[in-house]
Amino acid sequence: MELQFTITPAHTAIRLEAALQREIARLHGQQRRAVAHVAHWQSRWLSPLLYWLCLGAGLLAESYIAMLVWVLLFTLLWRRYAPRLLGGVSARQTGRQPPLQGLHQRLTRSMLQTALQREEGRWRLLLDAQGFTLVHAGRHPPRQARTAWADIVHLQATPDFYCLATAALAAQGKAYHLPRHSDAMDPALYQRQLALWLQRCLVALETPAMPEATVDLVQNTAQAVTPQTASSAPDR
Repeated sequence: MELQFTITPAHTAIRLEAALQREIARLHGQQRRAVAHVAHWQSRWLSPLLYWLCLGAGLLAESYIAMLVWVLLFTLLWRRYAPRLLGGVSARQTGRQPPLQGLHQRLTRSMLQTALQREEGRWRLLLDAQGFTLVHAGRHPPRQARTAWADIVHLQATPDFYCLATAALAAQGKAYHLPRHSDAMDPALYQRQLALWLQRCLVALETPAMPEATVDLVQNTAQAVTPQTASSAPDR
């Protein structure tokens, strides 16, 4: 059995925006962890260090009375103003914008776009009893990747794609993207073959980004393909 589809510039634009959002979310997560680390280090080490350094400077006075006055005065000032001062440092760290701005954002977009544009062109998906082979027929020479059914760990439906990943791809934050519609073969045949492909995947289909009506359509399409039809379809 074979599916044929084309990855178009419109598909690339959709995937590019999604990839940028993931990159922004990743950098936000890094920033939150960095701020939490700084806050932990500050509360555990910076505050006591500043206190004893400033206190030690006052103890250099020659008079015991001057030293005592300094200790009392500095301790009162520290208790009053240190939380506000150190809290301001934490607030400034928290309020900093993530680094994906300006030049960095343009460079990130350019690199992602270049990588995604390499996947544009004609594709063939060949299914058999053990798994499937994706062939990028739009490249010279054609590029292909083999996946066994048992290796699939994630299958998700979005409004535009079915996203499928093995454990190795998931660890890299990557996935295969199959368009939900194809202009490279008969649309009705593509949907029937696509439903068969979904039936053979051994993991549950996740549909977090799909409207309820679309989910019902996918389920009805898959149910419409009987086991007899699936078994009679020729494997290639």
